[in-house]
Amino acid sequence: MSLTVYGMDVGFYSHLGSYSLEARCEMLAELGCGATNLTLWSERAWSDLDRLDAVASTTGLEVAALYTTVDVTAPLDAPEVARVLGLIEAYGQHPIELAFSAGDDAGARRFLDAALDAAGRSGAQLRLYPHFAFWLERVDDALALLRAYDTDRLGLTFPAFHVYALEGAGFLGALDSAAPYLRGANTNGSRRLAGQYFPVTIEPVGEGDFDNFAFLGRLRDLGYDAPLGIQAYGVGGDAYEHVRRSVAAVRDIERRLDAHADWARLVPDPL
Repeated sequence: MSLTVYGMDVGFYSHLGSYSLEARCEMLAELGCGATNLTLWSERAWSDLDRLDAVASTTGLEVAALYTTVDVTAPLDAPEVARVLGLIEAYGQHPIELAFSAGDDAGARRFLDAALDAAGRSGAQLRLYPHFAFWLERVDDALALLRAYDTDRLGLTFPAFHVYALEGAGFLGALDSAAPYLRGANTNGSRRLAGQYFPVTIEPVGEGDFDNFAFLGRLRDLGYDAPLGIQAYGVGGDAYEHVRRSVAAVRDIERRLDAHADWARLVPDPL
């Protein structure tokens, strides 16, 4: 079984600049990817929204998700919050990932009440996105909200980098806990560091000490069949090449899982 794989757009930014939406989609299509995404973190990215469907369609890609951050301590009529609510209202054809950069419980509930109202009108599927050093950073934080709302309109994207950074050996346990709400996932190669702000790196899949074979094996056992993003934020360099290497590594893992799924079922005896 092969998942739809896409190189996340954050991997197409570097200190020299960024690749255009058209170039990103053309590269992904040539590399055999089936999807793209859009991270709404700049005015330029927001300006790509109106062209996203046409460009993706021209290159034969689906849109896996739109990603945005929200400060849920801000009132609903604050410009940046209102913009996100407008996004949910206008782009309900795409899953929308929500990372809460700052917040509190009351603010999260206030925002999600409004966001789910908008999603009900537009048909949008919303996904909470745990993010290292954000207010909503752990899978358990997201699960508390997901259980409180208990609606199919609200799910979870499981970002391997952020969960590995925070959970370490508890990574697979966090994945199992997230399983009932799992709607999206992304991964990368990674290795643990000491004395750094980010305790793990982002590298092409297949590099570092993070076991993607075990991760993708567990996703398969959980029945995961949504697109899989390749995270490459901050990797820089030749974007085409690091996506190519990551896609090839994922396909090799899938080949091994097809033949030997039991190999990936680890026992709880970590290093």
